[in-house]
Amino acid sequence: MLVQRRITPVVLAAAILAATSGLLQGQDRTVSPLPRAAGVDFRVLSWNVSAAAFFEKAAGFRAMLKLSDADLFLLDEMDDGRSVDDVTGVLRGLRGEADTQWHGVIGAGGGYQRGAIVSRYPVTAIPELTGVVPYAEDEIARLKALVPEATWARTKANLDAGVPVAGAVVQIAARSILAVTVDLQCCNGTPDWQEVRRQIEARRIRAVVQAVLAKVRVDAVILAGDFNLVSSGTPLVILGGPYPAPHLALVAADVLQLDGLEAWTWDGRDTPFPSRPLDFSLYGPNSLQVAAAVAVSTEDLTPAVRAAWGVGPGTSRELSSHLPIVVDYRWRRR
Repeated sequence: MLVQRRITPVVLAAAILAATSGLLQGQDRTVSPLPRAAGVDFRVLSWNVSAAAFFEKAAGFRAMLKLSDADLFLLDEMDDGRSVDDVTGVLRGLRGEADTQWHGVIGAGGGYQRGAIVSRYPVTAIPELTGVVPYAEDEIARLKALVPEATWARTKANLDAGVPVAGAVVQIAARSILAVTVDLQCCNGTPDWQEVRRQIEARRIRAVVQAVLAKVRVDAVILAGDFNLVSSGTPLVILGGPYPAPHLALVAADVLQLDGLEAWTWDGRDTPFPSRPLDFSLYGPNSLQVAAAVAVSTEDLTPAVRAAWGVGPGTSRELSSHLPIVVDYRWRRR
C-alpha cells in the first residue's frame, strides 16, 4: 500500500498529481498546480525552449514559467543573437509587479542551441562555460571522416559555433551552485556520426566542468538539458563524472510526468519516432536531495487549473516538443 512505500521522488510526483487534480480536498486546486514539498530550499526548471519559439510564443512560455514558479531556470536551445535582457524580458513580472530582479547569463557557443541560466538569485558568469567551448581539431577530423560529404559544410559551420553549453555560479544565501545547461547533438546518422558527436560533446563539457570545479569552490552542481539519447546512454554516463571532491559524481533526478506513469520528456506523437526521455536533470547527491521531480504537461492539468493559469491542454506541446522538468531540492544538512 502507498503508506508502506518509501518516500521517493516518484511517490512525491504522485502527491503533486493528487494536489493538481483535486484529490486531496475533493476539488480542483487553482492556487498552485505544483505545490512545493515541505522543507524545499529551491526549485529548478530546465527546458529545451525550441530556439526562436521562446520569443515568438512568449505569452505561452510566460504562462508555463509562471505556473512552475521556479527560482532557477536552465534553458537550452536558446535562439542565437539574443541577450540576457531579451530572456529576462519574457520572465519579468512572473510573481507580479514586485517581482524580484532577474540575474542571468547566456553562453556564447552553440549557435541556435545556446544555453541560458536565469535566476532570482545572484549569478556569476564562468568564462570557461559562457565563452565558446571549441571542438578540438582531432575531434573535427574524426567527424569529417564520418559525416556525409553533402552535409559537411553545414555541419562544419555548426561545429565552428562551439559546444552547446553554458554555466554560471548561482549564490543562494550562504551556499553556491555551479549550474550548467547543455543541448547535445540531435538525432541519428548513417553511419551514426551524431552519436559520436554527442559523446565528444559530453566529454568536452565534463572536462571543462572538471577544470572549473578544480579551482572554483561551490556547494553543489546541477547539470541539466537535452541529452538527445537516441542511440545510447553513454553521454549521460559521461556527464555523470567523475568530478573533483566533494562532488564526485552526478545522478539523474527520477522524473515522471504529473500523471505519475509516463517518463518521456520528448513528444514523438505524430512522428515516426517513439516518445522517450531525452531531457535530464543531474545533481550532486552529496550535497542535494530531490524532494520532487516532474515533467510538466498541460494535458495532465485539470480544466479548472488550466483556466486559472491561462493554458490549454495542448499548450506545452505547442511551445516545444520537449517538456519542462521541474525539480525541488533540499540541501543536505551539514
